Amino acid sequence: MPDQLIQGNAGTLQVRPLWQESDAIAVICHPHPLMGGTMDNKVVTTLARFFRNQGVSVIQFNFRGVGGSTGVYADGVGEVDDFFSVLNWAAGESTARRLYVAGFSFGGYIAAAGCDRLLKENPHHFEFEKLYLVAPAVENFPMATLSLPSDTCVIVGAEDEVVSPQKIIDWANERQFDLAIIPECGHFFHGHLPEIGSQLEHRFP
Repeated sequence: MPDQLIQGNAGTLQVRPLWQESDAIAVICHPHPLMGGTMDNKVVTTLARFFRNQGVSVIQFNFRGVGGSTGVYADGVGEVDDFFSVLNWAAGESTARRLYVAGFSFGGYIAAAGCDRLLKENPHHFEFEKLYLVAPAVENFPMATLSLPSDTCVIVGAEDEVVSPQKIIDWANERQFDLAIIPECGHFFHGHLPEIGSQLEHRFP
C-alpha cells in the first residue's frame, strides 16, 4: 500500500499502512530524527515484518520533519503528539482496536511515552496489548517517570555503543520487564536482525 499524508499537529505526517484482515494494529516508532532516523530504518522494518507475519496490521510513519512529514524536531514532546495523530487517523481507517506499540532507540522512548499517555487517555478505546522496546533511549529522555505495563518487552544489544546497555538493563530489571539481551551486538543490530525476530516470536502475543 502506498504511503499517505495525514494531518498532524505540526502539519502533515507521512504514514505507511499495511492493512490486513485483523482486529489488531501495530504502530512502530523510528529512531532520532536528527540522527538520520526514519521509518525505513532496518530495525523498524524488521519490527514491521514481524507483526505483518503475525497477521497484524502495521503502521510505520515518519515523525515531523522527516521524509514527507512537515514540521521540525520537537524534543520528543511533539513526536508523542505525532504518535497520537497516527492513532487518531488509524481509528478512523479501521475498526481494529487491539493495539501493539513498538519503537527503536529514540522511537523506544516515544513508544513508551505514548503508551504511558494512552493508558491515561484513550478516546478511541484501543485495547492495549503489549509494548516492545528495542534499545530504548533511557539515558537522554525521561523514561524513569513513565508508568508502563509489567509485561513490557525490552531488547538490548550487549555491546550497545550509543545507549549504555547496563543502564537499559538496570532500568528494565528495576521494573521487572521481560528483558532479552543479544550477545556481541551493538546499537544498530548489524548482523543481528534475525535475533530480534526470534526474541519477538518468544514474546508474542
